[in-house]
Amino acid sequence: MRYTDFEHIMTPARMGRYLTACGGNTRKAMTMYCKNLQLSQELFTVISCFEIALRNAIDKHYAGTFGNDWLRNAAAPGGIFDNSQCRMTKTTINDAIQKLNHSYTHCKLVAELGFGLWR
Repeated sequence: MRYTDFEHIMTPARMGRYLTACGGNTRKAMTMYCKNLQLSQELFTVISCFEIALRNAIDKHYAGTFGNDWLRNAAAPGGIFDNSQCRMTKTTINDAIQKLNHSYTHCKLVAELGFGLWR
């Protein structure tokens, strides 16, 4: 592929830093961009596995303290997330429970919740 076509697809703004890093060599800039994509794919796999491991470790810890259905109980009226400071957390959990509907299990709920919930 010609660099001009590549740059048109990826945009000059995105490719500018690669072109600068490669001293204006367009072939090297395209290669560097592709290598960066490959590295990003590899890191995404590692990050995804880390997310699952961290999520499961947090769940195991709190299940030992609050019981196996701790998330649903925490988001229920009177639960630990039933306060103004945890409104978004409670809403996120309850929305996920509603989405799961009749197929709800605690394990499915843990898997359904995004990584941002666990911060």
